[in-house]
Amino acid sequence: MATKRRMGPENAVKRTALLDAVEALMREEGYAALSARNVAKRAGLKYQILFYYFETMDDLLLAAYRRRTESVLERIEEALASSQPLHAFWELWSDPEGAALTIEYMALSNHNEMVRAETAAFGEQMRQLVAGRLAGRLRQPVEDQAFTALAVTMSLVSVGAILGFESALGIEGGHKEAEALVDWCVDQLESPAAA
Repeated sequence: MATKRRMGPENAVKRTALLDAVEALMREEGYAALSARNVAKRAGLKYQILFYYFETMDDLLLAAYRRRTESVLERIEEALASSQPLHAFWELWSDPEGAALTIEYMALSNHNEMVRAETAAFGEQMRQLVAGRLAGRLRQPVEDQAFTALAVTMSLVSVGAILGFESALGIEGGHKEAEALVDWCVDQLESPAAA
């Protein structure tokens, strides 16, 4: 019976540097640039040290992705706790700063089963969290038309992600107009009790 080899601690500075290097490389060069040597070099470490903290490159990528989703969930929680959760969620989701990294993780998930499974689980978790928190807090501006919290969540995520992705690519045409439309819709839907 083989024993599991000893791994470096999760709170180690070098482990964090490796995770930071993954994100930096993904932002600057794309996920295709990720190799043990490139990640270690970016972190200022020898590539063998990577395998002291992670058994495989897939383990490193999964750890980096989980760290990213934890950060996003924290920001979502902050947005939902604000006095205007719809507005705050929209601002968070349409921010182009994280869009380049999100694009790379989405592309990676298309080629990596473990990251794909995490992406699907995170997407479902995030949608249910937001919809659950917004349920009962939406104003219904159109008579005889109910807008569910899940539909609003999906719309904000979809439009926000597209605007963020396009901004990351340098596409700006129609963004101001789309943002104005979403802002108007959010104003209509944000419950006065939440404002």
